[in-house]
Amino acid sequence: MELEIEMLENIRAAHEAHAAECEQTPKAVLFHPGNHGLVGWDEVLGLPVLPDERVEPKRFRLLCGSGQGGYCMEGDVFWDDEGRPYVLEPEPEAV
Repeated sequence: MELEIEMLENIRAAHEAHAAECEQTPKAVLFHPGNHGLVGWDEVLGLPVLPDERVEPKRFRLLCGSGQGGYCMEGDVFWDDEGRPYVLEPEPEAV
């Protein structure tokens, strides 16, 4: 429970600081996969929460901009310039 409270407080502070420094609205919150599984959040502050191996344990990352950010059961999640998520279709295996 303490980890959840600490993460929520830190995310809220980072969200406020981000709003003061960046014109883009965050699109997602990325957690280390271990923390994502431990906390079990799907959403926080109206943003989706996704696991991402590039995030260190007990850390998070606010995602804004386009490109790869997080993954789900269907695959790696990418974000377009309008803030919409999509999953790349896997390339067919060579025969």
